[in-house]
Amino acid sequence: MPRRCAACGATTPPFKIQCCPSCGQEFRKPENDSASPINKIHATNKHSSHSQQPRVCPYKSLCVEYLRSLEWDQSLFDRRFNRCYCSDCYLESWSDVVEVVDSIYVIPRGWCRFGLQVDKVRTEVDHIWHNWIVTYHGTIPAAAQSIVVHRQFLIPGDKRLDGEKIAIRSGHIEGQNHIYTSPTIAYSAHPCYCQPQLFRSRTTNKVYKARIVLQCRQQPGSFKVQPETIGAGHNRICSIIPNDKVEIYTTVRASVLPYGILIQLEETS
Repeated sequence: MPRRCAACGATTPPFKIQCCPSCGQEFRKPENDSASPINKIHATNKHSSHSQQPRVCPYKSLCVEYLRSLEWDQSLFDRRFNRCYCSDCYLESWSDVVEVVDSIYVIPRGWCRFGLQVDKVRTEVDHIWHNWIVTYHGTIPAAAQSIVVHRQFLIPGDKRLDGEKIAIRSGHIEGQNHIYTSPTIAYSAHPCYCQPQLFRSRTTNKVYKARIVLQCRQQPGSFKVQPETIGAGHNRICSIIPNDKVEIYTTVRASVLPYGILIQLEETS
């Protein structure tokens, strides 16, 4: 049966999972001292010397290696909310969507999330986990780092701490000074927003195309929704969100809060 996450309010899919796909909160099973003898035997065997060690996901390990190569300050991260969505960690038979705040949260299949530190007071005062929807923002590593470090999105025309003015990136529509997000990672990860970076792994000695997307919570009522602007035409971008509803834009800087960095690695031929 579906259940609701106590941390963020998301309705989780009706299958056995160990943590919330939305926020990463672990589900704890209640302890039962009156467990049956069979369960007690299993519990004993679980801690025996012959028990299996927790599986290490190779894909997640590669993503960790890439993230470390970026040399971001470790104080930015909250490992409790790390979650891998590769096909081994998030099975194909599991749901593609989760209900969050009466909105559809599209699972970022094929990506690995690393939790970010989020201000606890802010989340409680604004009821972010319970009232804000999940969106995505594709960008390049340098821009993502700036957003995470300074805890805010900037709009073209704003000035950074070093005095440099934020400009509209080449190839984007001039005069549209907004923060852009999407309810689906399929759109935010498009190359025009999320340019791949080449990464050679020291573990595998292979070269990968690495992409970064910020997973965010966004305040309902603070944004507008519009059709895609990447020239997709009749080609469906996402199997869940229609093309005429894949782009979100806002000028309210404080209405978008990143809580995870998503990484995808694709081996080059």
